[in-house]
Amino acid sequence: MESLARRIRELADALSWFVRARELRLLHVRTSPDLRATALRLAASQELHPENRSPFVVLEDACTAASDGWPERLERLRAQHEARRARMAQEGEPLPELPERPAIAEPLAAFGAQLAQLLKARADWHEGLVVVLAPTRVERPGALCEALRALLDARGLGAVRWILIDPEPAALEPVADELGERATRLAFLVDEAEAQRDLARMLDAAEAAPPDVVGPARVGAAWPRGVSPPLRPGHPPADPGSIDALLEREGVSLPLAGARGGELAHLVLRGAQAMRRGQPVEAVQQQARARDLCAQAGMAREATMMELVLGGYLVAAGDAGRAARTYDAARERAERGGLPDLGVQAQLALGALHVRAGEHADAAAAYARGAALARQSGSAILTIEALRLAGQAQLDLGNADEAARIWGAALEAADAADPAEVRASSAAEVARALAALLRKRGTKDAAARLEERSRALE
Repeated sequence: MESLARRIRELADALSWFVRARELRLLHVRTSPDLRATALRLAASQELHPENRSPFVVLEDACTAASDGWPERLERLRAQHEARRARMAQEGEPLPELPERPAIAEPLAAFGAQLAQLLKARADWHEGLVVVLAPTRVERPGALCEALRALLDARGLGAVRWILIDPEPAALEPVADELGERATRLAFLVDEAEAQRDLARMLDAAEAAPPDVVGPARVGAAWPRGVSPPLRPGHPPADPGSIDALLEREGVSLPLAGARGGELAHLVLRGAQAMRRGQPVEAVQQQARARDLCAQAGMAREATMMELVLGGYLVAAGDAGRAARTYDAARERAERGGLPDLGVQAQLALGALHVRAGEHADAAAAYARGAALARQSGSAILTIEALRLAGQAQLDLGNADEAARIWGAALEAADAADPAEVRASSAAEVARALAALLRKRGTKDAAARLEERSRALE
């Protein structure tokens, strides 16, 4: 949609300017959770900008109540430098090796010292360093802002520049505000009024289309990171300007032809439009009708997918009880239809709902059932993710031994999986979580081995 395309162009222009305007210390990108990945990809790609002379490092580690994430970020700096050395060596270009890790106990000071090492271990043509900081979660915004201020003010780190990817609510904006003219800001957010107009135009076009227009062929709104929904054999790619293409970009696609296919497309689009308008009750009604239409047509996979989307709409409508029942129904439908991959998604969504309510025992049970279904599905990515969440739920309950056992099972699943699948999974995050747990217990050698393993998994 043009409402999104315009924002992407604006972000690309802002990033390109940041690369060229080396007097700027910081670019703050305020975005939304659904656009975070797009913003991060665009920011990281600027290392290939023809006028860029700075190495880029990307840091996504969370800032939680348990840890601000600086030890993990330090290790990531070193791993990315080593990966860059290997790439440059293949091209016959030398890059100095880093010295030993800074022997500093305080995590933030050690991270700053590691940045200083990176500035010195550079190629002849390198100039400074760009840190793309995009924490997946910020539970202590004040502490993270204070740490960033200290790094920006640190003597010897003046050549380090920062791109902050900050999903709403923008936790790191005060840092950019205090830098004044040395910082630039951008809101990478879709204008809702413009998005509504785009959707309305698509609806008008759909209603004017002939009755034999084929609806889309898959749904993927609830799929976790790294998992792509399967395409139906023989399904042709949609015309980029068609309603099918819009729905596929929204993650929605179904194989219904004729008038019923048109009705389904309208129901899905009207539901999406209602959500954007802040009308979740209307969205629920439209989405429920879309699910029922799929069920009546005997399309078990599509009906299950529509039910998963419906559950999300119910959560937005504030009806957690009905959302939980909907996710249960989606899992039952998936099990009846021999669709364990969708059953996993239903359980992951149900577990997240319980976590939001502070019901950690119920969350642990939901994630455990999801892990069992994931094993049935044969998907290493889903298995590792379900086990990661199950382990975290057990840790939240205070069951550290059970959390360690479950995370160990996740790493065993990673060992048996295709390396490409493992890289796309959350296995590295599991290894870091288990390392942190072992470190707290005093088993530092085992923790260090797991941290090394996390880098290999990535």
